[in-house]
Amino acid sequence: MSEFEISRLREPELVFAGGEKAKDPRAGLLEYGPCPPRDGSDHEIVRIGIVGDSWSISAVRDLLEEMRHGVLPEGSDRERWNQPFPGLGSESELQMSYDQRQKWRSEIEGDHVDALQEVRDEEQQVEMALDNIEYHIENVCSTTPSPDVVIVSIPPDLVEILTGDKKGGRIRTKDTDFRSRIKLLGMLNETPTQLIGPDTLRDEDVQPRREVAWNLAVGLLYKARRGRPWKLTELKSRTCYVGVSFYDERGTDPDTRASIAQVFMETGENFVIRGDPVKDIASDKDTGRTHLNREDAKQLIETILRRFGDRQGEMPERLVIHKSSNFWEKETEGFKDGSSEVAARDFITIRERHPIRLFSNTQYPPLRGTVVLPPGKKEYYLYTKGFVPEISAYDDSGMPKPIVVRPHSDVQSASYREICEEILSFSKLDWNSSDFCKKLPVTVGIADAVSDILAEPLAGELPEEMFPYHYYYYM
Repeated sequence: MSEFEISRLREPELVFAGGEKAKDPRAGLLEYGPCPPRDGSDHEIVRIGIVGDSWSISAVRDLLEEMRHGVLPEGSDRERWNQPFPGLGSESELQMSYDQRQKWRSEIEGDHVDALQEVRDEEQQVEMALDNIEYHIENVCSTTPSPDVVIVSIPPDLVEILTGDKKGGRIRTKDTDFRSRIKLLGMLNETPTQLIGPDTLRDEDVQPRREVAWNLAVGLLYKARRGRPWKLTELKSRTCYVGVSFYDERGTDPDTRASIAQVFMETGENFVIRGDPVKDIASDKDTGRTHLNREDAKQLIETILRRFGDRQGEMPERLVIHKSSNFWEKETEGFKDGSSEVAARDFITIRERHPIRLFSNTQYPPLRGTVVLPPGKKEYYLYTKGFVPEISAYDDSGMPKPIVVRPHSDVQSASYREICEEILSFSKLDWNSSDFCKKLPVTVGIADAVSDILAEPLAGELPEEMFPYHYYYYM
């Protein structure tokens, strides 16, 4: 009987200021500082706007002040995975300060929140709340100079009214998602937004204060400078990496769907492309997964390659497509037709779960980067989560589960090691977090968040020249 083959990939490195390399995002930021912005400056002063009620604005300012002085781990342990937040300011290792002026604060009045309680229709409640938040975002962004980022700190009373008995639940109606609409409002004002809920500010979140400080700082830095705090070293040059996903447009014909593509280049620079709405999209009856027809797949890939060429000044030599569903025949033909001029191609399905489990003969779970090749080698099982020697920890709960990597049987140019190394690299490219890694690569891991924003009716009304391609608007 054939046996499984097991190997381990080396941990991808990240690049920080001065071209210095490290494997852990936090260790690299502490040791070398973030990659400098395009203007070459050494220190970033982030102009922060805040929208909220009197309590939530005050709570955000308290958090920022605490971050300025630094946040220590709880207790006395300072393990490698339990890095203290270093603080902000001219001497900070993060090379970041913040500027928070009165004119960049806009307060949601209590009377407005109280008035929502008189409205019985849930849709109308949410729309009234969003209209008011839109007013305050515009108010903050119309100042000169305007803030780099607007923190929308949701008032506790507003959350309670809009969620009702669904404590901690997502604010969502049939036609709109609260978070997604706020992201779009930021886009319309050409300013990225950062949402913070009252649970986070009251330390009722699952994240300790130190984690909140780390992740907020990295997210603000990325959004403010419109650039990456770290870059990858592992991706191949002249390769176009694409994550393709789908969404239903809310408030329209339920049979109408659209595709989106997240496009990444070897430096990690990225942008979002919105496909045209189509009605004859195919759907797998067994899995519910969506697939493009031949012509739409061809058109989407042609658009991607054209945009890539415009940005890079040359067309790619290799195209890699990541998708969470299998590649159907007509869909594959369209992707191949649209990329016929590209020399090398890899079409890869990535699934989040598989029932296979590895058990170590030590006290530790399997190592991150472990790859399991089953008999036949038609798909691979990659541990993007597991014990990480670089931080001496397994930064998750429960037994780690591998993701499934399934290259297309007819469209594969790279070896399984190259494919899995790239996926492992993309698991370290979420700049809304300073975690060592995520389970899924960003090519498919954040597709739902991007899709939720583009599914909003307001997004569908945006003309092409106003469409926000930049990734930092969606995070």
